Amino acid sequence: MPFNTPLLQLEPESTLHFKKTSMRSKPNRMLKVSNLSNGNMAFKIKTRAPNAYIVKPSCGTLGPKGSQEVQIILRQQAAGSGSIAHSFLVWAVPVQSSENVSREQWGEFSNETIQERRLSVILEEQQPEPVIVGKPWVEPAGGLKVKYDKLVQHKLMLEKENEELELDLAESRSAKGTGASASGSCDRLQVVVVAALGFLLAYLPKLIFENGV
Repeated sequence: MPFNTPLLQLEPESTLHFKKTSMRSKPNRMLKVSNLSNGNMAFKIKTRAPNAYIVKPSCGTLGPKGSQEVQIILRQQAAGSGSIAHSFLVWAVPVQSSENVSREQWGEFSNETIQERRLSVILEEQQPEPVIVGKPWVEPAGGLKVKYDKLVQHKLMLEKENEELELDLAESRSAKGTGASASGSCDRLQVVVVAALGFLLAYLPKLIFENGV
């Protein structure tokens, strides 16, 4: 005989939403099954895609006004498939005992005694969160610019001193003639100046990045 009052309540009522992400390969949802009657109620959860889901527990018996949390897990191989054929059917029937109902007993219930609710499935694609590598570069207020200006000034000063030394050596050669000692001194001086300039040019980018990161 059909029921005049609802026996079964579900939360959510009609739709299960699953979000697929690369980080979580097995999305899951909780379904709350409640008994609205004053007697015992047996329930059973079936799906049109049994290979795509794990339902724990898939059946049970609830006391008067009792409820049960059911975990529904989407399998990894089903996460990439469509949800057109995915749906759930929840059966509920009043029983005298508080024991679980066997598969054979479910087959003996008439259609008039069973209440059923259908749940559709929606599989949603969730965009991954952007990954930020490192920290954004923020220039210190005035600190890096001051150091850069000092290095440039020092480089210009070395270049000026190099030009003055070259002039002095040129005048010395004119007065004394070109000799081995004067030539050796000039070569050594040029090596020192070039090495100093090379060090500054190599150190400048390193200083900028160390202060900027």
